[in-house]
Amino acid sequence: MGQVCSKRHRSQKSGLSQQEKNGKRSFIDELILKEKIGKSSVKADVIKEEKEEGFRVYSIRKPRMIEILSKQENLKLLMQPELYQELQKKLLNEQINTKESIQIVLNIFIYCNFQAEKIKNCFNLLNANNDYKEDLKQIGIYRDSSLKYYKSQSCLLCLSENMECYSLKCQHIFCKDCWNQMIEIQLSNFIPIVKCLEYKCLERLPHTFLEQYQSYKDILVKRMLDNDQNFTWCPGFLCQNIYKQEYFKQKQKCHCGLKFCPKCKTENHYPITCDIYQEITQFQESYQSWTRLDISACPNCKRYIQKIQGCMQISCICGKDFCIKCSQSWNPEHGQDFYNCPFSAHIKNPSQIFNNMCQNESKIQKNICQLEYYQKLINQQQQDEYTYILRRGLNNLIKFQKFEKIFLYYTYYLNEKFGENGFDHYYQQYSLEIQNYYRILLKQIQAILVDDQKNEKNEMIDFNIFKNQLFQMDKNLSTQKQCFKKYIIQNQQEKQQNIN
Repeated sequence: MGQVCSKRHRSQKSGLSQQEKNGKRSFIDELILKEKIGKSSVKADVIKEEKEEGFRVYSIRKPRMIEILSKQENLKLLMQPELYQELQKKLLNEQINTKESIQIVLNIFIYCNFQAEKIKNCFNLLNANNDYKEDLKQIGIYRDSSLKYYKSQSCLLCLSENMECYSLKCQHIFCKDCWNQMIEIQLSNFIPIVKCLEYKCLERLPHTFLEQYQSYKDILVKRMLDNDQNFTWCPGFLCQNIYKQEYFKQKQKCHCGLKFCPKCKTENHYPITCDIYQEITQFQESYQSWTRLDISACPNCKRYIQKIQGCMQISCICGKDFCIKCSQSWNPEHGQDFYNCPFSAHIKNPSQIFNNMCQNESKIQKNICQLEYYQKLINQQQQDEYTYILRRGLNNLIKFQKFEKIFLYYTYYLNEKFGENGFDHYYQQYSLEIQNYYRILLKQIQAILVDDQKNEKNEMIDFNIFKNQLFQMDKNLSTQKQCFKKYIIQNQQEKQQNIN
C-alpha cells in the first residue's frame, strides 16, 4: 500500500507539468489518478523523475503505515503416507454421509473420476431414482464385494487341480496364480479395478483385499490428486512436494521457494487468470514439433500420450476423454468425424503474432537460464558487500524477466483474440528497461568473473555508482510492474463483463 507511479517531472517551483497543461495524461498517470480516487486515505508524494543510462527513475516517498497481515497457512504440505490417509478420510466421510459401504463409495469415486461435483450428483440420483441405482448395478458399480478362499480346488481358467483358489459372489473359482496375473496386468496399466476372470462377469475384487498392494494405493492417490481441486503439487524441477489447500489462491509458494499456480500446476502466471493462461499455452503447445508424431497432452492431467492407431478420441488413464489432434476435451462436435478434427486447422496454423510471441519468449527464457547460471557462480565467490549487491540484482532481474514473460503473454492475447495493440508500447518500454538492467548488471558480473589479465578496468562502473543505479532501476521496474499488474487485472475484468 502507498506505492504509486508517475511519469511527471515535478519541480519545486512549477505547479503543473507540461502534460497536464496540454490536458493529456500518460498511461501511468491514469493509474495514479485511479489509485488516488480508490485510496484517498493513502498519501504518497512523488518527489522527482530522473533520466540516467537510458531508463526512467521514479523516486517515491511512502508514508508510514501499519499493516495487519494474515499469517494463516493456506497450504498444508503432505508426506507420502499422509496422501493415502487423506483418501481414506474422504471415503469414510462419504460413507458416514450416505450410509453406503466403503466398497460402493469407492466404486462411485472411481466411476466419477474423483470429481467432487459428479460424486455429489451421483449420490443424489441414487437417493432419488431407483432406476439409476439399477443401472449402476448392471454395470457393476453399485455392488458390494466379498472374497471366498478355497484351500484346494480346480481353476476354471488354467484347469489346474488341487490349487489354492478364490471366488467372488458369482462363485467363479480361479486359482491364486491366475488372479495374481490379472491383478498385475490391471495395476501395471494404472487401472484400480480387477473384475472376475469369467467372461462378462461384473463382480470385482474387494477394496480391502487390493489394499495389500502398494501400487493399487498409489493409483488411487494419483487419481485423487489429478481430479480433486483441493490437492495440488509444485511443478519445480526435482521437487515432489504435494499440498492440500484450504481455499483456492492463484499464487502459492512452495517450500522449495518456487511460486506456482495450484490450479494449473505450472510456474506462477499471476495476474493472468487460469482460463486465459491455459488458452494461450494450449495454442502454444499444440504447435510444438512433437504434434506431428500424434503426441498430445491430456487437458486434465497434462500427461503426454501418443496415438499408435485408431480414431482421434483418446481416453487418458486419469479418466479424461480428449482429441489427439487439438488437445481439447472431447465433445459432440468432434464426434461428427472421428478422423478429421474441426478445430485443428485453426490451432495448428499459427499467426505472425504468435510466431513473434514465441521468439520473444525464447529470448526471455534464455536470459533467465543465463542469469540462474551466474547466480551459481556468484554464490561461489567470496561473500562481501559487492557480491551481496550482485546477488540481489540477479534475484530481482530474474523476477522482472518472469513478469516480462507474463506481460508478453497478455499482450499476445489482446492482439490475437481482440486485435488490440494499444498495450504493446508499454510492453516494449518495459522490455527495453529490463534489457538495460541486464546489460549493466552482466557487465559488472563478467568483469569480476574473468581472469585478472583479461579484466578491462574501463568496463567496470564505480561501485557506489553501480549500487545507486541498481537501486534506482529496481525501484523503477518494481513500480511499473505493480502498475501493469493492476492494469491486467482491470482489463481482464472488463473483458469478462463484456462477454457476460
